[in-house]
Amino acid sequence: MNGSSKVLSSVLLSGVLLVAGFTNPVEVNSKQTTAADNHSNITMVASTIKYKVTINGKPVSLHNSSIRIGPNHILPAKSFIIRLGGTTTFNSKTKVLTIKSNGTTSTIKQGSKVATVNGKKITLSTSAQAINDVFMIPHDLVAKATGTKVSISTSAKTIDITQATPISPSRIKTKYQGHTYGSDNQYQYDKTMAYVNNYFKNYKRKFVFGFWQHEQYVDYFKNGVKVPPDYIRGDDYYDALDDAEHWGEDLRKNKIPYSQIVKVAEVESKAIDFLNDQPMLRWDDAYDVYSAYHFFYKRKGDSDSYALAQQIVFDMNGYKTRILSTPPLSWLEVKINGKWYIQYDEYWGATWRLSTSSGVQ
Repeated sequence: MNGSSKVLSSVLLSGVLLVAGFTNPVEVNSKQTTAADNHSNITMVASTIKYKVTINGKPVSLHNSSIRIGPNHILPAKSFIIRLGGTTTFNSKTKVLTIKSNGTTSTIKQGSKVATVNGKKITLSTSAQAINDVFMIPHDLVAKATGTKVSISTSAKTIDITQATPISPSRIKTKYQGHTYGSDNQYQYDKTMAYVNNYFKNYKRKFVFGFWQHEQYVDYFKNGVKVPPDYIRGDDYYDALDDAEHWGEDLRKNKIPYSQIVKVAEVESKAIDFLNDQPMLRWDDAYDVYSAYHFFYKRKGDSDSYALAQQIVFDMNGYKTRILSTPPLSWLEVKINGKWYIQYDEYWGATWRLSTSSGVQ
């Protein structure tokens, strides 16, 4: 297994641990992250799924909705600022984040609660933090930097943002579902798509459903053959049948047609080949959300870039997709026959499970 395979498996395996956290906030021991160094007596609560976000009254999906520290909230800088029409740049040496939005330039240093907005220093509700490699800024800096009003209701679990003069985010012409795959501009998006298109232009690997377990996959999904309840691993046929069940039990339970199951398996195979064929990338904490562009051209990335690269492959093959995230990980969800499914690793290999997330992106 090469480096990409190991990273991908790690990302997918971690998804198992995160699925259970969708319905309840996740408490994190303050000693486990640098963000808690200045808040040693405070338990951090990750509230990503619980918070619903609106901009000018319109519900939107944003990456990592909120992380609450004590009575205050810090928000993922890049995800919010870009959606409000601005840009962010992080200097990994000085640990300073620069925000530009509608003629306003703001800066803040990691660990500081003093920001500079158009040359004027302001004291914020709490300090900027790097949590699980995501640069988070106080909610009041989001307001000051973008000229918006940010209202947060802890009881209602809502973040309402109002723009006096609505700012249109920079528009990127996209090909599939409006997905930019994390690109900051049209150049990055076009280069990303050119990279993927070039790979699949030369892609000629033959797909066989289940590969060397083809007979058992067909028996399980098409013919309805089940693993005996008293089965103990050791028989080649039933071992493979058991593998098929672990791969797509939820697909079969939800009566996904056999032809659709084979198709998603084929696209999954293409996506895995694509990721595994990429050179080893360097993991770096200097960025909020790494894009597919960073993955392909800068050889830098994280689970965001892996999920976004997968998303392109499924988008190209006609699937509706979305990226789900709970810091520090992100992963891909795919809509199959009207329902959302998540792919992760459950010790038995890649599996598809019916999603229980609320769809926060």
